[in-house]
Amino acid sequence: MNPGKLVPVAIALALYAAASTGSLLGAINLVRRAQFQLIQETKASKWPKAPILNPSK
Repeated sequence: MNPGKLVPVAIALALYAAASTGSLLGAINLVRRAQFQLIQETKASKWPKAPILNPSK
């Protein structure tokens, strides 16, 4: 099976398992926290600063 097709199947199974055990809200909150952390980690302010070269005359 193509790995591109496995991801949606895995997500569907994980959501079904979370819903059937009553932990769907916890799973949603976990995803939201992970998304927020990813956004915080990829902000441009955390990127290394480029060296400024002196313009030659």
